[in-house]
Amino acid sequence: MTEAIKDELGEQIVAAGFAPNHAILDINRSFDVPRDFALAAPWNLPSRMFRFPIEVCPPDGDQPRRIGLRHPLLAEHPYVRRVEAALGFEIDRNGAPNRFGYTTAPTARWWHAVDLISAGKWRELLETQDFTEPGCIMRAVAYGCRYSDHEDKKAAGLINTAEARAIMREMGATEPADRSAITRAFRQPTICRQDNGSEHWPINSGPDCAEDLAWGFIIGVEDGWFSRDRSGYLQWSQLGRDRYAAGDSVSFTESSGQAAFAF
Repeated sequence: MTEAIKDELGEQIVAAGFAPNHAILDINRSFDVPRDFALAAPWNLPSRMFRFPIEVCPPDGDQPRRIGLRHPLLAEHPYVRRVEAALGFEIDRNGAPNRFGYTTAPTARWWHAVDLISAGKWRELLETQDFTEPGCIMRAVAYGCRYSDHEDKKAAGLINTAEARAIMREMGATEPADRSAITRAFRQPTICRQDNGSEHWPINSGPDCAEDLAWGFIIGVEDGWFSRDRSGYLQWSQLGRDRYAAGDSVSFTESSGQAAFAF
């Protein structure tokens, strides 16, 4: 049996006031920037990467506690500098992976993209895109098209398709030539009935490729394959279900019985 080593770093962190005790430090597994800690742009953006810039890996057997940045560029974060000054050493720029190599750094890149899209700050996301990755940004575009803010009475999505297209242009994405094919890459529509009898047609898993997924939502909204329920959540429309059932046919029959072209 391996004897646990003394947690000197944990004691140093608690003594410096960055965590109330070891238990909370292990539960949070991160340093939380205090609410009253003044931050200038871009560090004041509503991004979990900026709010929790330092990850903590608890001690595990003979492996001591480790701390690391969730992105190398966070070395310039004012709070990171404060922590380094208090602890007296440079925090690892490559995260704090556990004994199996897992680190939350890749997840933090997704946080940054989806948090700024959710906050309506897609321009700021483009300005700080070095903190994330194109794939994360494009998946955040899909997320922004799918969901709406609960306080938005229009329930028109976190971003509209014009904004989504602007982001995709910045990412250098290429719009697919076959608009219907990219939307048919989603799983076949299936109905979901609630106990009260209401029906919903959820949009289940789509393309694995982040770029295709984003274009699928953009085109699906523009061409009427998807529509929003009262909460602003996207679902398959009747038109979309009819067109999906038609496959790659150049024409299809709507539920009303009228023939239509699948442009």
